[in-house]
Amino acid sequence: MYIANFSLKPGFQKIKVALKRFIMTQEEFDRLIYVIHPKESIRANQKARLEKCVDDEFEFNRLFFNFGNAAYRYSGLASGSVTREDYEDWLEGLPENIAKSFRKKGIEGSQNSLALRRHILERRDVGMDEFVARLLKPEDLAKWKQYGEESNDDGRAV
Repeated sequence: MYIANFSLKPGFQKIKVALKRFIMTQEEFDRLIYVIHPKESIRANQKARLEKCVDDEFEFNRLFFNFGNAAYRYSGLASGSVTREDYEDWLEGLPENIAKSFRKKGIEGSQNSLALRRHILERRDVGMDEFVARLLKPEDLAKWKQYGEESNDDGRAV
């Protein structure tokens, strides 16, 4: 950890900000990000981001990566399993303007939609919330939900 001095405008008092800059071992990273993303390049990017986080961003990013990796793994469960019935049922539940757009794409062009994948898994009683809850540590899930409760109307944390 080191202290950086900078000034917002000439003549203003210098502000000291503690920045968390460190290189973590792979073992340390694996303890922090325990829901592993299947792509090595993504894992490397996550590690680099955590190493550069300032103190007040670190915990959010750690939780975000674990939750995001769990959600990514969840969406992969439905890969290649879209049926015509799934597709039509999903379209019926969409607002008309969005359904129209996906009808133009057709079943093949819509297969990578995360919303369609989630719909398929929910129809097969594999809920995302339950899946993610099984992968995250209970205390991390509680913290993640707390971030959601603290966010404002545009979805950003306050």
